[in-house]
Amino acid sequence: MTVIRFEIPTKMWCDSMGRHLRHWAVLSISAVVIVSGCGLSNSDVGEASDKVPAFDNFAPHIWSADTDIDLFSRGSELLRAAFEAGYYWSVIEEVDDFFPGYTKALGSDRDVFGNTRFETRSEFLDPVGQTLFAHITDYSATDSTVSGTICKYWISTSEGINGSVHPPTAAYRIELENQGEGPGLPGVVDSDPELGAISDRTPSWDVFGSWKIRSGSWLFGTSGRSGADGEGVPPGCHDWWLQQFQGLTYESPTDQFRSQPEGFVAPVMPLGVQFPGWIGPANVS
Repeated sequence: MTVIRFEIPTKMWCDSMGRHLRHWAVLSISAVVIVSGCGLSNSDVGEASDKVPAFDNFAPHIWSADTDIDLFSRGSELLRAAFEAGYYWSVIEEVDDFFPGYTKALGSDRDVFGNTRFETRSEFLDPVGQTLFAHITDYSATDSTVSGTICKYWISTSEGINGSVHPPTAAYRIELENQGEGPGLPGVVDSDPELGAISDRTPSWDVFGSWKIRSGSWLFGTSGRSGADGEGVPPGCHDWWLQQFQGLTYESPTDQFRSQPEGFVAPVMPLGVQFPGWIGPANVS
């Protein structure tokens, strides 16, 4: 049996009890957490040792949208929540603890992007070292349906080749349908992209409400032109990527994706601030 021991100062442990108990459960072939000095019962210790580590390593997302799309509208908010929750759905079983209502919005124990659950959780337990940039384009919204394409790349805090920008290629199409009478109100607007707390990286309320996630798909190829089946990466993604990485170019007329120029070095940056932050639900008085 492999045993992992942590020497944790008593005050630090006691102050972080309550809902953070699971943060110190350590997963290996078998795991043991040594606890003393807090007055825990044997049943408390046994319960903690049976659980995988609590997940709190949420990377900050920095969002933007086409100029004719309101990033703070109800439709954009739903797309942002569906994308961010879906990013972690395959990793954390307790996804509803951090994105309340997501499993209900899916309507079944499935992932719209076809990922296998929990296969990569251990890879996400290291300290957060990347900022994810996401952009909404090809968007439409009514009181009953919302759809949009989300383009993305991420930048690391450390040097090295970054596959998400070398070159950026992936995009996601998400569609939602409302089963209620009204679309609901968007949450509190984040007015300061430079200021935010770690807690702003996930919502504390059910963003989805009466909305259901009807489909999600990965989009690739077509050189920025939608394919005949409508499943290609839309021009808005390529336009946005070109704004971020102006050296992107096609190596040949038949290439599906632009490439970074020779000698390209992936940028690095300090960890960013979540924007928009999940500050709180709509203020209804």
